[in-house]
Amino acid sequence: MHNTWSDEKLVERVLSGDRIAYKALIERHYSNTLRLSIAILSQKQDAEDAVQEIFLRAFSALGQYSGTGPFAAWLRRLTVNHCLNRKESGQRMAQHVTTLDPVHWSVLPASTDDPEELLLKSERESQYKQKLDALPLKQRTALALRLIEELSYEEIAEQMEEPINTVRSWIHRGRQRLSEELEEVVRCH
Repeated sequence: MHNTWSDEKLVERVLSGDRIAYKALIERHYSNTLRLSIAILSQKQDAEDAVQEIFLRAFSALGQYSGTGPFAAWLRRLTVNHCLNRKESGQRMAQHVTTLDPVHWSVLPASTDDPEELLLKSERESQYKQKLDALPLKQRTALALRLIEELSYEEIAEQMEEPINTVRSWIHRGRQRLSEELEEVVRCH
């Protein structure tokens, strides 16, 4: 029954002591929160740790959710702020994992089962993701919100608490830089 309720109804139930309702909120928003965290933090293990912290913080701060906007937007802002703070404070794991989940990012479609072509495709994707990781943190975050979360420039500016022209600039420069880097990767092969 919890799964059919709106986010706002679930929040109301959580605030009245229903912990199963919070589990339903977590299940509903876990994958999007993880995907965004991976895009910002670059490392899957670090992102998984951050998501656990985000949901603990969300539970503690749930009383601050006003209900005037979508819960998903409130949680996304919490996620962005937490990940940016985590990244800027230097809390990084040593294990290297790609920036974005390959399920959501594929540079070149696999058109064959030829092992050599698949190896080249994997190599190109790895190089592309390294280039993405090299973008400045806020630029990469803005791009992730635009490309993964499909937010408007206005929504990104609100989420990141930055002027809209700054966000537009980050996204433009990030796309431009990635485009140049991708051309270089493709030329090398």
